[in-house]
Amino acid sequence: MRNYFYLSISIFLILLACGEDATIKRGKALLETGDTTAAIQQFEAALQQNPSNAEAYYQLGLVYEGLGDATQSSNAFKSAVQLAPKRAEVALALGRVYWHNGERSLAVAQFQSLLSDSPKKEILLQLAGLTGDAYHVQRLRTEGSDDYEQTFTEKGNIMTFTAKYNDDYSPAISPDGKWVAFASNRLQNAELYLIDLTDGSLRQLTHTDELDEYMPVFSPDGKSIAFATERTRGGMMLPPIQASGSDPSRASIYLMDIDGRNQRPLVDVDGADRAPVFSPDGQKIAFESKAPTQEAPSTPGSTENNDTLEIYVIDIDGSNKTQLTHNDVDDGHPTWSPNGKQIAFSSMVEDIYQIFIIDAAGGTAKRLTFSNASHYHPTFSADGKRILYVSNAHNHYTLWMMDTDGSNKTQLTNHIGAHFEPSLSRDGKKLVFSSDRSDHMRIYLMDLTQPVQKEALKARLAEE
Repeated sequence: MRNYFYLSISIFLILLACGEDATIKRGKALLETGDTTAAIQQFEAALQQNPSNAEAYYQLGLVYEGLGDATQSSNAFKSAVQLAPKRAEVALALGRVYWHNGERSLAVAQFQSLLSDSPKKEILLQLAGLTGDAYHVQRLRTEGSDDYEQTFTEKGNIMTFTAKYNDDYSPAISPDGKWVAFASNRLQNAELYLIDLTDGSLRQLTHTDELDEYMPVFSPDGKSIAFATERTRGGMMLPPIQASGSDPSRASIYLMDIDGRNQRPLVDVDGADRAPVFSPDGQKIAFESKAPTQEAPSTPGSTENNDTLEIYVIDIDGSNKTQLTHNDVDDGHPTWSPNGKQIAFSSMVEDIYQIFIIDAAGGTAKRLTFSNASHYHPTFSADGKRILYVSNAHNHYTLWMMDTDGSNKTQLTNHIGAHFEPSLSRDGKKLVFSSDRSDHMRIYLMDLTQPVQKEALKARLAEE
């Protein structure tokens, strides 16, 4: 009986040290609702109960890191590392704060120490995404043969370079992963193009000098493309992230066959309709829309606001248009879950864009992100368990992914340049995105079957 008593006490102390007590759980629950002040109070209470609680220090560090407080977060993570030196996620967190705070030598030392052991795949993935690309990335050769020019260097060597200073953006990968549609302003207005990933052949899909076409998306069967179109802006690249509710004032959604034929409007009304996305069964399209400016409603207490983007759902024949969100802020970039039951989107909260999720049939939206950074352009993973998105955390637009409840955030890119508009193949193996890491916006392909390996990470850190 005495042995059983001591065993029970030992188990209790182990659970307490690992952060499995009720106080820690309450703090985590509060953190999921965005109540950081109350969460901090819970974690501090856990430390008052047990000053050796490494999990409490770790959770405090995560909260302060999210708030952008490098000093408080690094102090908390240091305490957690001292108490739990073998917890790789804690050591990674401390190195992450060093990295973002510009203390690269301390960060590299922390990361190299991690790599000297045998870290789990999840740790390697996070470390790779923090210091560069998490997976193998290649740029797609979206330029045609006439987009190149050759000249000679002073030594007589031939030098080839891109002659047309155009931008390629708004990529969308076909469900089977064989094609990528994208927009380009190489003709001084935005047209849509299609590239074959097998042989690299390129086809122009739209030919409208007076219009800009962008934001293409494939139907689930890969036979059709929906896209946004509006009056040309004189060759300017259209913003790839969530715009303000007043920009653009007019835009329409069109459908066409994959070869560019049979172009027709989804709905023939004035307004700003953009960011179309097909439902998994191909029968509906969700999109962002701003109604045309009208006189303010005369009904006292009315909350209707025609100056903001809202999320709508419509049948592919243009019927049964239904408004899904009703907010006084912009809601944009909708994406369907693979089972068609939910739609994720970005929405503004106190001038910062966060990710929300709502039932496709309507209801109250649930907020998934709580941070001082804006998050845009969500897209579901193939299994529906994760969401990929764009974040401007640390003032740098990068690709991230998280669980559908907003937890377990993992950075996928931290390369030079900005990264936008992720689009995922149906099998979840290929991800395309736009980036200006090569000076101009270009289309890149990330192979999600080829994570950066341990030796490559060691070589990467050695160059720091």
